[in-house]
Amino acid sequence: MQFIILAVVGLVMGIATVITGGGAGAIYVSVLTIFFNISPAVATATSLATMFPTASVSTYLHARLSNVNFKIGWTMLGWGTIGALVGSYFSKDIPDAHYNTLIGLVIIVLTVLMIIKKRKPADPNSQADASKSKKFLQASFFGIISGLLSGLVGTSGTTAIIAGLTLLGCTTMQTVGTSVFVLAGISLVGFLMRAGVGTVDWPLAGVLAGSAIVGAIIGTLLLKKSVARQPAAGNNSLIDAVIILGNLAMGIALLFK
Repeated sequence: MQFIILAVVGLVMGIATVITGGGAGAIYVSVLTIFFNISPAVATATSLATMFPTASVSTYLHARLSNVNFKIGWTMLGWGTIGALVGSYFSKDIPDAHYNTLIGLVIIVLTVLMIIKKRKPADPNSQADASKSKKFLQASFFGIISGLLSGLVGTSGTTAIIAGLTLLGCTTMQTVGTSVFVLAGISLVGFLMRAGVGTVDWPLAGVLAGSAIVGAIIGTLLLKKSVARQPAAGNNSLIDAVIILGNLAMGIALLFK
């Protein structure tokens, strides 16, 4: 029964990853610690080992749909790696009691910025006039924030990536596709950094990764149907709402945890 629950969680999170571009690290860790009674260190390492193949497959599927902005993605990933190293180094200096409050506040602030951007009418001229250096600095900033979150608490930090891509003017589909690309890289870096802290439970990781990959394929089929209804816009209000509400719920939950 436990493995069935794990497979269902992986399937659902695989669908969610390819549709929303977000990681499922916190959910994986919670399921592994609650239902399988393994240590947080092992659960975190197992979660990161699971997210990498899932995000890699999701990236491939999105790339086939031309949803990945590799230029912005590589910038965020490069600076995210640096941020992850810095966050990992200073993670021991932050009291455990302050972790949830800090991450919750960051997630809520970033989500509010996303809401403001989505509600503000798009200005084609401002997007065209934005300098390459400005876009690079913005992508670098949000990449560092994402990496810091990953290094500090072992999560994927995709909230910062999604917020950054939104503020950079990417469409919903570009945001989702580029986010899973960055997620693949950051989860790999996070896994390698934490490999010595917690050993991966490979049987559990195999069940999670296998079911999540199946979920990603199913999610792609659902995404194609959704995009077909809005073929020219590149935006999807339903996916935007799911991302925003999910981030707000996560941020508030961490504040009151």
